[in-house]
Amino acid sequence: MDEGHDTRLHIGDLVRAAAPDASRVTVRRAQLGAFGVTTVTGDGRPCAVDGVDEPLERLRELSYRKGKGTWFSCELEFTAGSRGYACRADGEVMPFALVEPAAALGELTTFPRDVPPEWLIAALPTAMPFGLPVPLLDERPWHSPFDERRPAPPITGEVSYAPAAGMTARVAGHEDSEPVPGRRLLWLGERPDDPDAGVVVLTVHEGTYYLARHPAGATDDGLRSLTLDGATLRAELTPQAADRLRTETVFEVRLDLPAESMATVRAAVPGMLGRLTDGPELLGF
Repeated sequence: MDEGHDTRLHIGDLVRAAAPDASRVTVRRAQLGAFGVTTVTGDGRPCAVDGVDEPLERLRELSYRKGKGTWFSCELEFTAGSRGYACRADGEVMPFALVEPAAALGELTTFPRDVPPEWLIAALPTAMPFGLPVPLLDERPWHSPFDERRPAPPITGEVSYAPAAGMTARVAGHEDSEPVPGRRLLWLGERPDDPDAGVVVLTVHEGTYYLARHPAGATDDGLRSLTLDGATLRAELTPQAADRLRTETVFEVRLDLPAESMATVRAAVPGMLGRLTDGPELLGF
């Protein structure tokens, strides 16, 4: 599980819904201690988005590394028609023109640093503000030893996600009840005898379908339709299924196959999915 990745996808869903006509949506978060400001723009125009502050704060928590702190500012960009994103974070530059002493102390209390930036040290109060919560380092409820094992969102730097939009299948195979009784399987691969090559596998067993993409992931729901359009097999997926497969919501498999294998695909897909109660819509077969 990559909670940082999932959180960025969730933020993207929130802001796309708030700006459905925008070709590009940008989210900016600046935060120090408990004080934070979020701005969202769609094609440069401000957008009001509910519920986005909490996942952005969670990203800060996930980015924290012992002794190094977390980011002060973060920018996320989402493009229309894609599940992808670009994220840029900065854990050094002052996020606001004026830094309140309580915010500076709150930052170093919650996200301790071995070597804070000079501007952060200069902003610290000369006396402890009355009533400021000072949690012990081991009392942060959002931090656990398991966080160190997960992929870390950047403190300073960039991370991006570009979902797969398609592949070219040059080999195919079909299994019917072998070696598992009652299981039917169709697989499409980029290259034969290559364990690192991309493979799409469609399986039906005991009334349930499973769609997998090696090496990304698998789903047992969210396949809305399968269309055979000439030499292209097109899958339309829900956003949730696409995220599990690490693809766009429309994923195309270009079928560079001999005639016999094309005939197998054309017959196998409706034979496997056509009788399912909650199966996807089949077009072009």
